Amino acid sequence: MQATLMCWLLLANSLLANVGARSPVLPKLEVDIKPSLGSEDAKVDPKLVRTLLDNNFESGTLNPWYDESPGYVNWRVENLAAPSEANSTAPKPTTGTQYVRATRNADLASGLAVLRSPTFTASPGDRVSFDFWIRSKRPEGNNLELVWVVDRTEQQLVSLSQFSTLSNYEWRTKSVVIPVNVPTDGELVFYGYCGSNYEDAIGLDNILVESSTYTTQAPGSDCIVLLASFGTFTSPNYPSSYPENANICWLIPDAYSITLQFNNFETEAGKDTLKIYLGTTTSSELFADLSGYYIPNAITKYTESMLLVFTSDSANSYAGFSITYQIIRPTTTSPSTTISTKATPTYAPIICETTELSTGTTAEFTTTWYPTTPSTNPWTTTSSATGPSNCGGLISGYSGIIESPNYPNEYGNSLDCRYLVQVPCGYRVRLYFNSFNTESSYDFVNVHDGPSTSNYLLLRASGTTRPSTVYSSSNEILLRFTTDSSGTRSGWQATFEYYY
Repeated sequence: MQATLMCWLLLANSLLANVGARSPVLPKLEVDIKPSLGSEDAKVDPKLVRTLLDNNFESGTLNPWYDESPGYVNWRVENLAAPSEANSTAPKPTTGTQYVRATRNADLASGLAVLRSPTFTASPGDRVSFDFWIRSKRPEGNNLELVWVVDRTEQQLVSLSQFSTLSNYEWRTKSVVIPVNVPTDGELVFYGYCGSNYEDAIGLDNILVESSTYTTQAPGSDCIVLLASFGTFTSPNYPSSYPENANICWLIPDAYSITLQFNNFETEAGKDTLKIYLGTTTSSELFADLSGYYIPNAITKYTESMLLVFTSDSANSYAGFSITYQIIRPTTTSPSTTISTKATPTYAPIICETTELSTGTTAEFTTTWYPTTPSTNPWTTTSSATGPSNCGGLISGYSGIIESPNYPNEYGNSLDCRYLVQVPCGYRVRLYFNSFNTESSYDFVNVHDGPSTSNYLLLRASGTTRPSTVYSSSNEILLRFTTDSSGTRSGWQATFEYYY
């Protein structure tokens, strides 16, 4: 009996020692807890789990995400109408009324909250986005991290302590690409460290894991079909050596123009080749036959489809290639001079030097201006600056400056200014703010990952805190600045530049 009691005491001491040894600043947990799914759900193949990960918590449950918190702070679904901490109520979510919150015990003990996904298969280009709310009495005192875990090895994707201030009463949106080059089984984990002051709080909402390079097998074919507007694909096993006797193809259908940016290229010269056809079969026009140790220049072709075929022989394999692609889809309406009181503006495709349109003519971009009174015409297209001074427009180039109207003097009321920023094909956009001062909670800057407000919301900012740097996934972003009918500030100035 004494021996049995002694064993239990030793086991309890060991467990307590492990808990106490964790640092208060976002420790990483070496545990292996299975997801809180039903017995049948727990057997779901990792390739299928990705479709289950999206959760806006309106159902009132965490599933398929699960709480793995080790101490006095836990993740709990909270309703806006019934806050768990009356002195630290959450702001209204962007959608719905429920969200998940790092909830403390009655003593408001500080600690770590851990929210983990089940194991799923992430493909190149997959992206996770989420809304978050984080506040603390001490600036940057709380933190929210997102990490990607493969075989217990963690890679940090996001750290958000810079948003942790006493004045933060806003939900913000963050989006990041999952760093994989080939389909990989792994987990996403949110680590939230919440302090012991009653003002301290962390919230999550609208978690979305979306594929940017969703692939499927073409009917009656072995080719991988690239359906997303942008993404990255690689040779098998990249960056490790591709297999011998490989024969794999990728098909890009339903396009207006296709851009390929080569991130790396290493094959056996003259024997292991990547052939690019302007069409859907190998009988289509052969545009390029690539092999060797060089990185080809970016390619932009105005074609309805493209077929890429990679073959290798029975000896001497190398690292292969990584290619980022962008597809401009055909549109049914022209953005020329159409005026609508409801439509969201559309834009002509990005011009790489000179664009040959379907008519065989050469065209330049026109400038799009947005009037100060949205109720008249939400958008018009002209060839000269007929709109309000500096209020929106098309801005293209390798780098440049964007400013709110009248900056550094105060901007006006009732603005809806939209700036479409484009860098050359094959590059992406980096945007950072040199200064920022808007009327908090009333005048907002939204940045979308693409040319429309329907694209990913990369940033929503208001107030006096300078926003974090924004990185796009393509060569376009849309910056929208809106103001209400009263109260103005000095506004903002931002710099954009291209990057790979």
